[in-house]
Amino acid sequence: MIFVKTFPRNKSTFIRLKSFCKEILTLCKNLGVTPIAYGSLIYFGYTRDRTFPVHDVDFLIPERAYKKLIPVLRKNKLRYRYYQEWHQLHILKSRMKIDLDSQEFWQPRLSKRFTFFDFDGLVVKAVSLESLQKIYKRASKESKEKPREYLKKFQTLKGIKLHRGKT
Repeated sequence: MIFVKTFPRNKSTFIRLKSFCKEILTLCKNLGVTPIAYGSLIYFGYTRDRTFPVHDVDFLIPERAYKKLIPVLRKNKLRYRYYQEWHQLHILKSRMKIDLDSQEFWQPRLSKRFTFFDFDGLVVKAVSLESLQKIYKRASKESKEKPREYLKKFQTLKGIKLHRGKT
């Protein structure tokens, strides 16, 4: 378990986002779905970069879980957008967003090595540091929108030595 006691640049938004994330993780757990966190939340967890903002949370889930999850979102009156062509489900609340991406479509060769993060009470299963490095390296080559941003994240992650315990 990697404990993260620091906050990103947008601390107040991050605190609300954590609460929203807990709500969605509880719904997933009740359906037997275990999301795997990746993206900016996990980048922040590995880097502890307090100048970095976390605007949303990205998870990977099996695509077949969308069919179970969408009715539950409706029942709980949660707004969502399903992008079938992009294999993504975005769950929205106020200005917050949680992305549930198809693991089979976006990360079909994802390593089975995971770690757990505790962001001051928000516990998530996450991709390993090595997997996140590979994700950002690939994104830096394939992205038409933000290749430099992804390359910078990849380079930053390559210099990381894992922080275990409280910080």
